[in-house]
Amino acid sequence: MSASYLTPRGLIAAIVGFLAVLPHCSSGKAGPGEDHAALGYEYIVVGSGAGGGPLAARLAEAGKRVLLLEAGDDVGASLAYRVPAMHALATEDARMAWWFFVHHSADPAIDRTDSKWTKQGLLYPRGSALGGSTAVNAMVTVLPSRSDWNRVAELTGDRSWRADAMDRYYGRVREWLGVELADPSLALRDDKVASFLAAAATASQSDNAGTASSLATILSHDVNEALRDGETTGLYRLPLATAKGERNGARERILATVKAGHPLTVVTGAFVTKVLWDERAAVPTARGVEYVVERGVYGASLPRALKPSPNDAEASAPAEQAFASAEIILAAGVFNSPQLLMVSGVGDDVQLAKYGIAQRVVRTGVGENLQDRYEAPVVSELDAPLEVVAPCSLANDTLALDDDSAGTSDPCLTAWRSHEGVYQTPGFLASVLTRSRPDEPLADLQIFAVPTDARGYYPGYAKDSAAVKNRFTWLLLKAHTKNHDGTVRLAGASPFARPAIHFNSYDEKDPLGDPDLLALVEGVKVARSIAKEMRALVPSDPVREIWPGPAVSSDAELAAWIRKESWGHHACCTDKMGRTDDPSAVVDAQFRVIGARGLRVVDASVFPEIPGTFIALPTYMIAEKAADAILGGAL
Repeated sequence: MSASYLTPRGLIAAIVGFLAVLPHCSSGKAGPGEDHAALGYEYIVVGSGAGGGPLAARLAEAGKRVLLLEAGDDVGASLAYRVPAMHALATEDARMAWWFFVHHSADPAIDRTDSKWTKQGLLYPRGSALGGSTAVNAMVTVLPSRSDWNRVAELTGDRSWRADAMDRYYGRVREWLGVELADPSLALRDDKVASFLAAAATASQSDNAGTASSLATILSHDVNEALRDGETTGLYRLPLATAKGERNGARERILATVKAGHPLTVVTGAFVTKVLWDERAAVPTARGVEYVVERGVYGASLPRALKPSPNDAEASAPAEQAFASAEIILAAGVFNSPQLLMVSGVGDDVQLAKYGIAQRVVRTGVGENLQDRYEAPVVSELDAPLEVVAPCSLANDTLALDDDSAGTSDPCLTAWRSHEGVYQTPGFLASVLTRSRPDEPLADLQIFAVPTDARGYYPGYAKDSAAVKNRFTWLLLKAHTKNHDGTVRLAGASPFARPAIHFNSYDEKDPLGDPDLLALVEGVKVARSIAKEMRALVPSDPVREIWPGPAVSSDAELAAWIRKESWGHHACCTDKMGRTDDPSAVVDAQFRVIGARGLRVVDASVFPEIPGTFIALPTYMIAEKAADAILGGAL
């Protein structure tokens, strides 16, 4: 099984995939339309997101023959992909989104009190397109704290993970990833928004406020440069993964690599169902993958995700197989990488036996250690629409693939086409980075200024939010969370079934005393102090808090409300990296699945603890580090 090949049907499916990605998408010595499979693959990468996309590109640039399999399609022509302000709409677009429904609490009765509850659970959108979840995310590109990398080094015993060593990978990412700061005039020319931000700079006692002569000066500081120097607090604009006001990320990195002629073969619409093993090897050795080329077959696919029985899918397309001479690399994401491991026989022996799955490698940590940020909103209402968003429609027709004729009635879209206006941003005009307590060693709260009503995920949330023009949200994000108790477990043996996802949020035994929850209580107080400061600055312009509202006032009331209404969207850590003698670790410090050969995992699932405030940039960085580990011969 050392030869690399595709079946004849697989070759046809691959050619269809090439055309879906880019006309004449070729690699290596083969020309357009020639037999790419005959070249033989050295590496197969499953998933094209923040982990898999940059890794596949870097390996191909080094001359390695790489097959990249992506379950979704290339949606790069869509305005929902390209326009940063439409990121929420992208998460509700069937062409590029998968919908998981999760549970926050072990007690279903508690989840049902959440205003966002549905019969299936709580919506957790992910991306399924070329670029993975970077096709639908909010493009925020913020470095983690240096202590986050040092912690990984401590947990793995590998000093190459220390912050000083990881700096090089930030530079590697910046070689190909465009990062821009939103034009500060977007916020400053709206008097109400400017008042909110001025109040935030004063109320938060920002590190960068004391020396600044004006709000414009404060907003000129780069939070990533500050974080590279050490810990910081302050009011900042958010760095965004955009180029000339358009989304850019893993997709653009992949396509640029193909266009340059490097040996990268991309197949879209290819849903991988399992890892294939070398049956002759004494040690479990991955040799290939099985997949189907069929859209909408997975239980999280829209509209299947909304059906009464979304997990009853069966593929009608024939199963295909692809093999690699060196390694199989899973980069399918925090939910799907552990699912792929489990359905392939890697995981807890009891869980595998429950569904009759033949055991290959015992790793009890697969699907355990699930972690996330917590987020909660403080929403205020004003008497009149905010000028910055008042003319914007975010109309349904802006989702059309043919953007030459779409959205002509939306002046904000017209401005975006001229590289101007608020649509160049995801709507996050600025952010306060602060500590929830003075003795907190790290800035653990990121508080976003959002000119809309943002209350979390539920079907239809994006359009509801876009329809409101006279509300302003301080969106509270708790970083460096302490809860490691979440799980991703199989709901059946079928690879097409969504897994069962339980975050077990906060401390189940003492939820109202949980340190993460209490930090968010302090975050609400910060948001309220900003509102108080704004009323002092602009007494004639009333700002009324409507969510949670003034009736929720005591610490106990705020804690109960946050427990009920908070959410997350930075899930990670389900294939924990650790020392090889750690029974809960799934991969070692070089991303290799412990107990197997020829198999790695490179995505956000491998973090042992959730890094920083946003995980896209750290995941891009570990993709670059994984390329070094592979190309350096750590096989």
